[in-house]
Amino acid sequence: MLSALLLISVCTHAQTECSDTFSFETDVEEGVTPYTNLEINNHPCQFQFAIVTDRTGGHRPGVFMDGVNKLNLLQPEFVMSVGDLIEGYTLDTVELKRQWDEFDSFVEQLQMPFFYLPGNHDITNGVMEKVWKERFGPTYYHFVYKDVLFLCLNSEDQVRGAGHGTISDSQFNYVKKVLDENNQVKWTLVFLHQPLWHQKDTERWNDLEALLKNRNHTVFAGHEHSYVKEARNDGKYFTLATTGGGSSLRGPELGEFDHVMWVTMTDRGPIMANLQLQGIWSEDVVTEDTKELIDKMSARSPIEIEPLIIKGEKFQSGTFEMTIINDENIPMQVELSAENSSDLALFLPTNSVMVPPNNRKTLKLQLQSRDGKWETPALLKARVNLKSENEPAKLSYPYRFNLRPIPYRKLEKATAPKIIDGQLNDWKALPYSFERDNGQVKVQFDVRYDEQFLYMAARVTDDMVVSTGEGAAWVQDNIAFGFNAEKSSRSAMSVGRSWYKYEFLQLITPEYEGVSSVLYRKMPEGSLVKCVKTASGYDAEIAVPLSYIEEKQGKNWKSIRVNIGVDDRDEGGEVNRYGWQPLWRNADNVVGSGLFWRN
Repeated sequence: MLSALLLISVCTHAQTECSDTFSFETDVEEGVTPYTNLEINNHPCQFQFAIVTDRTGGHRPGVFMDGVNKLNLLQPEFVMSVGDLIEGYTLDTVELKRQWDEFDSFVEQLQMPFFYLPGNHDITNGVMEKVWKERFGPTYYHFVYKDVLFLCLNSEDQVRGAGHGTISDSQFNYVKKVLDENNQVKWTLVFLHQPLWHQKDTERWNDLEALLKNRNHTVFAGHEHSYVKEARNDGKYFTLATTGGGSSLRGPELGEFDHVMWVTMTDRGPIMANLQLQGIWSEDVVTEDTKELIDKMSARSPIEIEPLIIKGEKFQSGTFEMTIINDENIPMQVELSAENSSDLALFLPTNSVMVPPNNRKTLKLQLQSRDGKWETPALLKARVNLKSENEPAKLSYPYRFNLRPIPYRKLEKATAPKIIDGQLNDWKALPYSFERDNGQVKVQFDVRYDEQFLYMAARVTDDMVVSTGEGAAWVQDNIAFGFNAEKSSRSAMSVGRSWYKYEFLQLITPEYEGVSSVLYRKMPEGSLVKCVKTASGYDAEIAVPLSYIEEKQGKNWKSIRVNIGVDDRDEGGEVNRYGWQPLWRNADNVVGSGLFWRN
């Protein structure tokens, strides 16, 4: 062990003279360039390493090994530790061998060096200290790499246990000698398990800190399973959280999370980044196989909910019928949870449903009003897991559904075919409306049908209309006519994924004084559209062949889900988007909002 450390020290001292030459070739000639500069961030004296923290003290199996696998993805030059590597606290040498063999099997899978450091779980008594020295040699040591001194200390050198760490006279004298011999290094990094600056009666720790005060230094510890950064002794002191040790895992903002610290050593000192394990993913995070499933789940939810329709203003309670459809060849597990609103309470018959391959299950969900109110929806959360028994999920996909009663709206039949000229003379009334900004933008509209077409018409009141006749519709004033023509249990779930690939959506800008309308996308064959500027804003009409609906529901179609929106561009160029119902793509989309019924 000692000879290896000496070799490292000798070799790295030779690297203090760093060359900054590098090769870079490009076919870009002199003049303006498609890059900011060529000061490549690759200084040879700069390097990166990682620090793992407490694995034990109520360890959670699998987390540390997850960290090992992810460090192999990140490829640091080496990995440091701050102790508590095994559970320890035993005199049984057979059990100690088992625990150390297990831990060594983890770090042997690292593709870079790992530097051990003892914590109170690793050295708790004389027997454990003897085992450490037999396996790993000294309990404290140092090395120099690229003009940076690494001091690996032993806060357990008097075996006093958790909360009672020390630096003995012999360790202090060792550190003093090392610091004297390395007084010209550009930075000193100190590693120990227990944050002794949080404790009392630590023997020579305060004296050791005094030696560090007049040099560039940073200190890293673990032990407390909760992260905190402190400014102390003219340096930065870090107490790290966990890499598998016991934790409530209440989140980074409370200092409780599984992580590795990523350190980039620069001439200006170390730059630290905390990498949360659950945020580090391999290149296989999404593959062709899973992408196909994701696209399928994104385009069409395996969950259908028949909307709860009410007539009148009052609501006390009602039932949603939810069907889970598994078209895959592996089982589908669906986890359900409900969040009540200030108006509504949602009751589930179960929190978990298993649907066999190529099968379906139907559940009844009960919705109850609080004091007769029903405007604010309750939330249904569903996580769909495609998984075989005793195997990890092939895909886990989350859904959120806002549920509330939907008022019954009858889709009226037109008494005569509509003339699509943007005049609205043949529309007796526009009974539906919404407005924003205290009426500065107001939209009145209606929806009708006859034997040939579905018609939609709208009158927009807007004191400033911006329309250029070219470019993208959504950067100008426009009206959006949208509808979903599938059966109600399917259209109710529409969230306009893939920018309304599976729904009808047309944005139309107003034409006037030679400025033509701009459309968002092609219309179904036989469709008609007109949008013209008026003295108070603009009017718009659209007719879509009824065959578009019949292809999805058949001749005896029963319902259609509608939404109307506007993009309002005012002076200064800002575009504000408004909708009659919550926009289908947004998180506040309500299941079944905007449904019209033919009968």
